[in-house]
Amino acid sequence: MRRILLSLILAVGLAPGIVWRNGPPPPDHSQSVQAIALPLPTGGDTRIGRQGGPVLTGAWQLVSPNSGFESYSALLALDGGKTLLAISDRGQFARFAAPGETVGRIDLKPVELGAVLPGSDAFKPLQDMEAATRDPVSGRIWLGLEGRNAILRLKPDLSDPEFAYPPAMQGWASNSGPESLVRLADGRFLTLSEGGILRDGDFKEALLFDRDPLEGGDPLRFTLRPPSGFAPTDAAQLPDGRVIILLRGFEMGLPPRFTTRLLLADPATIRAGEAWQWEDIGGLGAAIPHENYEGLAVSGGEDGGPVTLWLLSDDNGATFIQRTLLLRFTWKPWR
Repeated sequence: MRRILLSLILAVGLAPGIVWRNGPPPPDHSQSVQAIALPLPTGGDTRIGRQGGPVLTGAWQLVSPNSGFESYSALLALDGGKTLLAISDRGQFARFAAPGETVGRIDLKPVELGAVLPGSDAFKPLQDMEAATRDPVSGRIWLGLEGRNAILRLKPDLSDPEFAYPPAMQGWASNSGPESLVRLADGRFLTLSEGGILRDGDFKEALLFDRDPLEGGDPLRFTLRPPSGFAPTDAAQLPDGRVIILLRGFEMGLPPRFTTRLLLADPATIRAGEAWQWEDIGGLGAAIPHENYEGLAVSGGEDGGPVTLWLLSDDNGATFIQRTLLLRFTWKPWR
């Protein structure tokens, strides 16, 4: 997602220029990702929200020499959470083994890095992939693209791309398009825009398709009104049918920082033209590292046990001041 943040502008403006005597270095296509385990605080608040909220059980900084390893905005959990698939807003993907109970720095294996649409136009507005969802039976994957306001369908191996341009999404701002995309268990598709509607910017535009958007149909239109100062950046469905929504905010403090909250909402309560009702799970505890979290994935919980929540941050390509962080939480959200 393209956003102009004062802190980034200031950092770029103060950063010394880079001069290459013989031109920029060639792109690095290395197929390696390392996870640097961050120590879990022992005395701080490592919970999201109130008592009973998700508890942090793992935190890693992900690094790679690969030139395209940056700006991840969507996340899927595969193989019951053993494998993670990250999609960037620059059209790149990273498929890697989820880190386990490790310390220090480890190589994540197996790893696969590359372009979602190899050989296509690298112009960012045509590659701005912000959302991802998956059919657990067929393995098919759908991506939401800002700029194009399109939905891209792919086979499990990311081949055979097919596009849809739903008319209901074409009025969305180019940098506030389908930021969240969820294939519900009943086959319907939910998408949330990061941008607000004209009459009230606090309301975020949302659509509920009765089937795969590539198969056509006129979606139900509704809105989401998150807490003031927050916008949705991703969403995923829990095994009990409810949807967890990841929100991102920004505080202009010293230093400025990103803020994160989670909401819980039931698709059964969606009504045409109305604001979707939600429950506030809460924000990150003080001891949890803050970053620009844009990717959310859910694994586990099918047998009534705890679910695992994965959060992944978008470093905006500003690796000198931001990090690609992966957080793992354990939670029992059952009513």
